[in-house]
Amino acid sequence: MKKLINKHKRFTDAEWALPGELVTRIENVAAKLAPKNPINLYQHLFSNHGFEFYEENDDPIEHLKKLDARRDTAILEIFSQNGLDGVIQFAEKVVSPYEVGLALGAIEDKGIEHTLLPCLLDAADSRLKALINGFIWRRKLVNGWEWCDNIDKSEWAPGQIGCFLACLPFVKAAWERSQQWLKGHEEEYWSRTDVNPYHQTNEELAIVVEKLIEHGRPHAAIKCLYVMTRRKLTINPAQCISALLAGITTKEPIKSIDRHSIVKLIKFLQSEPSVNPQSLCEVEWAYLQLLEYSEIAAPKHLEIKLSNEPDFFCELIQVVFPSTKENQPKVEPTAEIRAIAKNAWNLLEKWSTLPGTQENCLFNAGHFNQWLQQVKTLCSESGHLEITLNYIGKVLIYAQEDPDGLWMHRAVAQALNEPDAEKMREGYSTGMYNSRGVHWVDPTGGAEKELAEQFRHKAEAVENAGYHRLAITLRALASGYDREAISTASEYRREEPS
Repeated sequence: MKKLINKHKRFTDAEWALPGELVTRIENVAAKLAPKNPINLYQHLFSNHGFEFYEENDDPIEHLKKLDARRDTAILEIFSQNGLDGVIQFAEKVVSPYEVGLALGAIEDKGIEHTLLPCLLDAADSRLKALINGFIWRRKLVNGWEWCDNIDKSEWAPGQIGCFLACLPFVKAAWERSQQWLKGHEEEYWSRTDVNPYHQTNEELAIVVEKLIEHGRPHAAIKCLYVMTRRKLTINPAQCISALLAGITTKEPIKSIDRHSIVKLIKFLQSEPSVNPQSLCEVEWAYLQLLEYSEIAAPKHLEIKLSNEPDFFCELIQVVFPSTKENQPKVEPTAEIRAIAKNAWNLLEKWSTLPGTQENCLFNAGHFNQWLQQVKTLCSESGHLEITLNYIGKVLIYAQEDPDGLWMHRAVAQALNEPDAEKMREGYSTGMYNSRGVHWVDPTGGAEKELAEQFRHKAEAVENAGYHRLAITLRALASGYDREAISTASEYRREEPS
């Protein structure tokens, strides 16, 4: 009835609003039906829907002040009539026991502290935890840090002190007391506290990040580091890498993982010239699945490593694909090996950095040829040559124009034109076909005809340059698009209404 009354008082101009006289009559009936016991009477004040008690023309801040005052009065009445046990009983019934604790914290009675502290600090019941949390927050708000310091904690366990500190504001004063009071047990505080990085200075956040990493909360540290990037504060890249790498094996709950923050931090590290490339490769490998579908950052250092280190590229190939050599021992892969193989396959499938591309993004023909020769040697020995050549062919579609004007760099064209490069040409053809991606279907087949013409021109250019085997592959692509154009047009004609 009270909800109904408040609703119609707030929206008196609405068409559905009841007349004021009728609302007053309902209000009178509600007053007669109201429970006499304050434990039942005031439960509605401690919900999470404070807006229900808005009065007409109430300013939001004024409304909250009024609501807090009503809550304080209600808890004082319950305490006066039923004692602390009555307040605890009340807290167990309401939606928000934390608000009960806040109101209880305004009552100046030393007996309350002696009863609640420290026995409720490590309570298993979540409602009692919320009650004591609100109580400590309000007590400190009213009486300051002096109140916290004057409590006798000599008989408290480290875990209880940690819980007490975790109920206080997340500020430097709390961190300093953690160090003073807990000495060698600071994890009791840092493992529990709710991290709020939005009101700290650069220096303070650097301290927080270090403490969180040290005490097994790297994802909370990542949250702080992300806020630092948003505020354009100075970040220690080594600290950032430590947090990201520690985040791989953390026992923090899933809800603490912020994928957006992780990708943003990787993007930041990729832009920092002082970062060790090998360390960054470790980070990219650890979060490869996030980067795979991200529009913010890509595993560019891993791709450069693939394109410059033949050993690394061959290792990934060997992890993913079986050897073609006979009498190879069959080993049942462990969960760890399967995870590595999945990462390796994803990286190979998304690979788009041409071998021989340096960190400055410039292509070096000499490095390309050297890389290719070493890869062929290594994969011939391991029995992975055919699949290796296929993958190399796929990435060669990203070859840039030759300095002399040929549409493909001559070093790449020469590699594709070699007599033993048939599998590479097959991979190139597949990669080129798949690079078209998702597209609208032209019912006339015009788009396919245009592609066919482009590949015929490219074939003619490389043939004139002396790469006839590559030209045959390009003409086969052109013929394929010719067939698609005919097929698309004929299918569309069959579907046209007669």
